[in-house]
Amino acid sequence: MRKIILLIGDLLLLYSALAITLWLRFSYLDQELWLKHLGPFSIVFAVWIIVFFINGLYEINKVQQGFKFYGALVQNLFINGLLAILFFYLVGTVTGIRPQTILLILVAVFAILFLLWRKIFYKLISSDRLGDSLSIIGINSESLLLAEEILAKPQLGYKLKLIINPDLSDIPEKFKTLDITRDISEMRHKILEHKINIVVAVNDPKYSPEVARYLFENIDLKIQYFNLTDFYEKITGKVPISSLERHWFLENITHKNQQWVAVTKRIIDILLSAFFGLLSLLILPFIALAIKLESKGPLIYKQTRVGLNNKIFTVYKLRSMTANAETNGAQWAKENDSRVTKIGKFIRKTRIDEIPQFINILKGNMSFVGPRPERPEFVDTLKQSIPFYNERHLVKPGLSGWAQINFPYGASVEDAKEKLQYDLFYIKNRSIALDISIILKTINTIFNKTLGR
Repeated sequence: MRKIILLIGDLLLLYSALAITLWLRFSYLDQELWLKHLGPFSIVFAVWIIVFFINGLYEINKVQQGFKFYGALVQNLFINGLLAILFFYLVGTVTGIRPQTILLILVAVFAILFLLWRKIFYKLISSDRLGDSLSIIGINSESLLLAEEILAKPQLGYKLKLIINPDLSDIPEKFKTLDITRDISEMRHKILEHKINIVVAVNDPKYSPEVARYLFENIDLKIQYFNLTDFYEKITGKVPISSLERHWFLENITHKNQQWVAVTKRIIDILLSAFFGLLSLLILPFIALAIKLESKGPLIYKQTRVGLNNKIFTVYKLRSMTANAETNGAQWAKENDSRVTKIGKFIRKTRIDEIPQFINILKGNMSFVGPRPERPEFVDTLKQSIPFYNERHLVKPGLSGWAQINFPYGASVEDAKEKLQYDLFYIKNRSIALDISIILKTINTIFNKTLGR
């Protein structure tokens, strides 16, 4: 809902900025002048909104004030201004509009309105009056991480007021300013005192029945109840694997086999891999020449990976390491890896090395979006160390994925565990809309890395 409000607000601002701009430019605004500009600028505004989305301006957990926010705004306005100039240059003869002056005024007016709107929005969603007062029942690593996330990001709209700690578990000092009680029987009194409207409980068989009983007795208070796993997922975009049981997969995964989603996803995969594959032919000859000139060895590097239902397949990549990089067997790539060539650093950073995987997508081994396929040697190790790691193979692996846009490159068992939590979120919530969102954000990630940001 907050994202929708933010989007609607931006749309209203864009059209308001256009109206103000036309009045400033022509000293009047009538129906004919408005309708003449409405159609072309509606197309421009649609593109602008997409650019805002790609660059994360609708991520509520990232909505904040500060230097980084203002820098992102300037970057987005600059990109959108260039796109608008290109659009009117191409279609100017059709629309009869060459709005050089109008665009300059529009960008300036919209920037002022945008800053005011975001400042108001941030204050509203961070205020105590509009936020949801929240209580956490039970202490474990996930509930403490959730508490930390809520306290650090007031823009999420949740105010942690109460912690019920039945086991008298250790609680970090930074949470001691909150109201902390051990007695579950005080729940009703505390809920009324702090005006709690959301309760999040750890799934612990030692006291879950007692918590359920007291919550049921207080059902008249109209409290929203969440188990920790579901609320943690809602806030962080990942699933805490240490809190999962087998029944979670039965409840959340098995019903996801919609045939129409699979068919639509396959059509999108074929179209996108063909389009980007043809587009990549513009740069591949130069990249191939640079790889061959710097070091000896094959241009295309082949590796075995684990795919859907644990099926082994061969993945293709442009070689980014020296030819003898794995004479001692498979090993994690690490930061500042000495095996990576100079051109290899660039193509890995910009993901150009993965262009040959369009072939894997066309063949059906991979999808555009899904968990990144891992090597069999690492999968065998990770299955022993990480609970439910093998369940990431319930869906087809992808060129990009939810984990890739939310977590930096991983090179350890702990990193693999963290990425698995994002992969499980994707598997549970996968949809065409989520796939499109991931593809757009991947484009933004590549763009930023290419520019060194």
